[in-house]
Amino acid sequence: MNDLKNAAQAIAYIHSLPHLHPDKSLKYVQHALKKLGNPQQKLKTIHVTGTNGKGSVCYYLTNLLVTTGLKVGTFASPYVTTFNERIQINGQPISDADLLDLTQQIAALVQQIQVHDATFCLTEFEFLTVMMFQFFAAEKVDFGVIEVGIGGEYDKTNVIIPEVAIITNIGMDHAQLIGPTLKDIAHEKSGIIKSKRPLVLGEIPASVQDVIEHKAQVMQAPIYQYGKDFQIEHVQLNSEEALTFDWHDQQQHFQDLKVASFAPTQAIDAAIALKAYWLLFPQKISTAEIKASLAAASLPARTQIISHDPLIILDGAHNLPAIKALLTNIVPLRQKRRLHILYAAMVDKDRTAILHELANYADDIIITTLDEKRAAKNSDYSALTAKERYIAPWPVAFAQAITSLDNESILVICGSLHFASAILELLQQND
Repeated sequence: MNDLKNAAQAIAYIHSLPHLHPDKSLKYVQHALKKLGNPQQKLKTIHVTGTNGKGSVCYYLTNLLVTTGLKVGTFASPYVTTFNERIQINGQPISDADLLDLTQQIAALVQQIQVHDATFCLTEFEFLTVMMFQFFAAEKVDFGVIEVGIGGEYDKTNVIIPEVAIITNIGMDHAQLIGPTLKDIAHEKSGIIKSKRPLVLGEIPASVQDVIEHKAQVMQAPIYQYGKDFQIEHVQLNSEEALTFDWHDQQQHFQDLKVASFAPTQAIDAAIALKAYWLLFPQKISTAEIKASLAAASLPARTQIISHDPLIILDGAHNLPAIKALLTNIVPLRQKRRLHILYAAMVDKDRTAILHELANYADDIIITTLDEKRAAKNSDYSALTAKERYIAPWPVAFAQAITSLDNESILVICGSLHFASAILELLQQND
């Protein structure tokens, strides 16, 4: 694939690959990795799944490990601002040069395999996964923090034996692929649990607790669950962008930890990351270093304040559990302010239920669309309520949403990380 001359061409090539195989098998990614000498087996890893919060947990974990003096590879899904964010070393996105080189390597590998098996191919996510493992092995990272794409058991990253597995939470999302029931989703996510390796759990619905516990018991994996084996207390909003809390488990107690967010869910994500870290490196870094690691600026598009006056919050919430969490998170900031929503979503999301939830809180909702194949268009929305109106294209909808604001209003932009990315790109262009 020497005809790929730059990173933009490499990214276009990766995006051109198929999205799914006819079956769920891991044999394609395993075959490619075997040809490379199984680079994934040369890494210590932490595997992170869950319906929401995966990206934030990976972010906090990466910060803690880097503070410890380790070289850390992070695999993030999806990206927000640039494609290179998918593969990071110590929080820095892969360079264009390395991205191009790896794309050429793996594309050439696929062509070699196809000489003997013309039907062989890698999907877009498989290709990225193979690239990532090859890069992390070549860079000799001390740890890989690996975020699943979708699910767990059949996710293409599930070719590792992690030091710790993490399930942040379980809710209804991607039901058409890993459902249809919540128990099906829980079963799929439990697939990252490995023999005798610890499992850190976030908030898990009682209705599927037995699914996770059964798999952990079969695998003899010790469980450490938020709210039971570790928890946070005295959560306090100090400002629009600072939340303090105490964290403790059966051995340790940390006071006045801080995250750079107003969202209690971010404190929970930090707590999960800290428990996973503490299982691996008890007493390795000081309380001051833990505080600095967690207090670093948070990920973009996770309850991100992009304007204080008027108050505008950007969040990639794209499924019903995330929307509910977002609405709960903004309660302390809302007070008596009017709540305006700007919403754009992919067509495969449960938009009816999401809009119903938003309407319970919002004074008005502007629905818009993105210039993407999967984006829901006007025709994908049934009769709108009195609170809802459809405006396209999205830059016009964004401009109209802003014009309606004053100091007694909040605008929340949500529905998709793709939408959040587009908003951030527009703001950057206008700087």
